[in-house]
Amino acid sequence: MKIDVDLPKFDIPKDYIVGDGITGDILNMYGLFPCKIKAGVFAFCTQGTIRLTINLSEYTVRANDFVTLLPNTFIQIHEVSDDARVCFVAFSSRFLEGINFIRTISNLIVTIIENPAVPLSENAAAIYKDFFALLVRADNDPDSILFADSLKPILDLIFQGIINMYKKISTWHEPVLSRDKEIAREFVQLVWQYYTKERSASFYAGKLRITLPHFCSVIKKTTGMTALDIIASVVILDAKAQLKSTNQPIKEISIGLGYSNVAFFDKYFRRYVGMSPLEYRNS
Repeated sequence: MKIDVDLPKFDIPKDYIVGDGITGDILNMYGLFPCKIKAGVFAFCTQGTIRLTINLSEYTVRANDFVTLLPNTFIQIHEVSDDARVCFVAFSSRFLEGINFIRTISNLIVTIIENPAVPLSENAAAIYKDFFALLVRADNDPDSILFADSLKPILDLIFQGIINMYKKISTWHEPVLSRDKEIAREFVQLVWQYYTKERSASFYAGKLRITLPHFCSVIKKTTGMTALDIIASVVILDAKAQLKSTNQPIKEISIGLGYSNVAFFDKYFRRYVGMSPLEYRNS
């Protein structure tokens, strides 16, 4: 089936889009540089493999894997098999904000972020394949049942299915973490929340209510990276996505990332990327 829709690169102009035959050619559009997706995307791999980075972690998605990409997720696809096929439905950020989606899923956000891909049984995979095909058929029909008032029940149905997916995989229940790992986990969550405003280790140590030396020691020991390098990795990921995928002036990008002086942003970017933002954009 020929699909005339794209996976959303940033957001989508209407409340939703759906497709059930996305190929490797389309998926490869997400290669070369990271992309920030503002929409919420629920995707199901029907065949093939896809190696990609979601936020800061790399995954290999295989046939019968269900992938949940929450709003403001960064993705970069590295390798797609020739036979890869993906079904998906995406909801715009405006629609999700209107129904307060993030509050609805607040108890599961961390689990989804840490485990965005869930393997399904053969029976469950067959049901989801039929489900996406039905959505595409309904969307293409002139008398479509997919309209504003029907979208929230559809999203609720998808999310209830996601909840059941995670419940059935007992090994992914919330683990008992050591205090050090708990600190590192909370730190990473805080970075995603504050990286456009706060980049000092002392700020995050204060939020975690521990001393700065202890904080720096724990982060280095548990992650192998310094706190500043973790913060930088998120800032640079966002900067790269905007530089390559938007026409926004570099000054506006720097302001959005919390830099009132574009020269400071330039220096910060050069330190971690080895070239200026403009050079990276043109590369």
